[in-house]
Amino acid sequence: MTFTHGEEVLVDGERYVISAIEGDPPTRFRLLATTAHGPSVRWASPKELHKIEAYTRPRDDTDHVVRHR
Repeated sequence: MTFTHGEEVLVDGERYVISAIEGDPPTRFRLLATTAHGPSVRWASPKELHKIEAYTRPRDDTDHVVRHR
């Protein structure tokens, strides 16, 4: 799985944005998040990152849309 700068990801159920990628191939990612207590910064390995499925999984959820003519 590949990840890019600025991409939103999940780590331990929390949403982060990738702000830096180290290594080639990537060995770790610097992640940023906003929390109720201020900014959060952490490093994570590629195996800790998860894509946000709501952005990447196709859904057929438009049956309720009525077409107007």
